[in-house]
Amino acid sequence: MASSLTIGEKKVGIDDKSGFVCLTDMARSQDADQPSRLIERWMRTSSSIQFFQAWEIRNCADSKPPDFGGFKARAGENTFSLSVQELVDAGATGIYAKRGRYGGTFAHIDWSIHFANWMSPEFYVLTIEAFRKWNDLVAGREHLQLRFARELAAKNYSMITQANSERAIPSPPAAMTRNTIKGDRRTMIDRHLSQVQADIINLAMWKMTAEEFRIKFDPPADRPTMRDHATAQELETVAALQIMLRQLQEQQYSNSEMLDYLTIKAPEVLAHYCKTEEQQYILERTRQKRGW
Repeated sequence: MASSLTIGEKKVGIDDKSGFVCLTDMARSQDADQPSRLIERWMRTSSSIQFFQAWEIRNCADSKPPDFGGFKARAGENTFSLSVQELVDAGATGIYAKRGRYGGTFAHIDWSIHFANWMSPEFYVLTIEAFRKWNDLVAGREHLQLRFARELAAKNYSMITQANSERAIPSPPAAMTRNTIKGDRRTMIDRHLSQVQADIINLAMWKMTAEEFRIKFDPPADRPTMRDHATAQELETVAALQIMLRQLQEQQYSNSEMLDYLTIKAPEVLAHYCKTEEQQYILERTRQKRGW
């Protein structure tokens, strides 16, 4: 699946795997018939090659970045041309070409902004605005929303594990877990009930219990739970499922019935919170990065 962002009135694709921007879509704003021609003209200029060299030196993870000296020496010649594949063969990491349904020339955001600047001042301004909005969503408001959703989910957790004596309802069904902590019998029973309710949410949302997550992924100490790795929209979904779970508890559904119900509702609720293309992109990228 390919994501996209809007630059002016143009939809520009973003490769979900690399996060690179489709230069072909950008070029279509100026030349709908032969967008690749614009990309080739941009790549062969002396200023572009100097940019490629400087960017690779700054961002290349290897100790020896690619040398584009040969390209720079020929830039300006009437017969000089430069293809994406030649750049890749020379060691460039900021650009590549892809075939298929969502194919085209894709480049790092930095390269795509340089391309927009070369192509059109007006389109360059629109590109900056689009990427600023994108960055604001990913790194700005998304971060605040994530913190709020995490706090909300934490507060709701205490609601679903609230003592029955405080609810004026009969005792809930017997626990269906072997997870225990050392202590007296009362503490162990409380632990059983709390862990069952939390894992109903975990199973409905991520298809594994907290213990299964720890065994499979061995999380770092600073991010010990699945919820510490979740997106803001996933945490909002968790908060909504916690409210549903409390209602199901009070209606005296069994643990298996509650799990079945919430497993069906989880994708529906997540889709409600994940409405925009940017939010869907963030969710897919996060899932790919964490592996679940």
